[in-house]
Amino acid sequence: MMRIISWNINGLKSRFDEARQLVETYRPDFLCLQKVRCDAGREQFEIDGYRALYSVEDSGKWSGVMTYAKLPVELQRLETPFLSQEGHLQAFLCNGFALVNAYVPFSNAQLEGAAEYRKQWNLRFCKFIKELSKENPVVICGDLNIVHTVKDTCEHRLEQNRPCFYKWEREDFNSLLQEADLADAFRELHPDEVKPTYYGNYRSTGLGNRIDYFLISCLLLPGVTAAKILTNFGSGQSVPITLDFLRG
Repeated sequence: MMRIISWNINGLKSRFDEARQLVETYRPDFLCLQKVRCDAGREQFEIDGYRALYSVEDSGKWSGVMTYAKLPVELQRLETPFLSQEGHLQAFLCNGFALVNAYVPFSNAQLEGAAEYRKQWNLRFCKFIKELSKENPVVICGDLNIVHTVKDTCEHRLEQNRPCFYKWEREDFNSLLQEADLADAFRELHPDEVKPTYYGNYRSTGLGNRIDYFLISCLLLPGVTAAKILTNFGSGQSVPITLDFLRG
């Protein structure tokens, strides 16, 4: 069985003890982190039994991605220069599948050019995943900054003119699912559950949105045994998500 955990940690330095606790409790094969926000000194954040995977391109002021892989591990990192700028994506060929750890660019309405950058990123991401999935089944995880359906928000309003709710974001997301033959693992196993992964500053209320996902090639779907949201874990604005699946 393969277990992967994905988490928008929102600061590796401030929540490294929680990351280590997560690994000790669940013993994943991979821990994929987003919004690491740690541009220097990552080598000090080691976890016993795991190899920390990162490079210079995985840094970003408000983003940054990092993957911990259980030893022994044999991986090949794929070159994704545009998609990886500012620490938005890592992609690896593993044993029998491709793993993509992503922090999708946020369409910040207050930042000039952010929405257009996201649109270009989405296009290139879809093209990359389509090509990748021709040769390998794909597992995409991370903070994808999209509220896909009304069941993914506790606000009960999907049509909103703000980031994560834009119509064009959902259309791009749907195109990715359809063109690359992907499935939302959590939604496949929990078709009616409304359970957020992101609370922002309202964690105590239990209200939020699901913007963190495991998207998997449909041919992997029969092997999925669990897809969970760890609602009560940690102290951050976001909580980890998990995926267990059987490899062929």
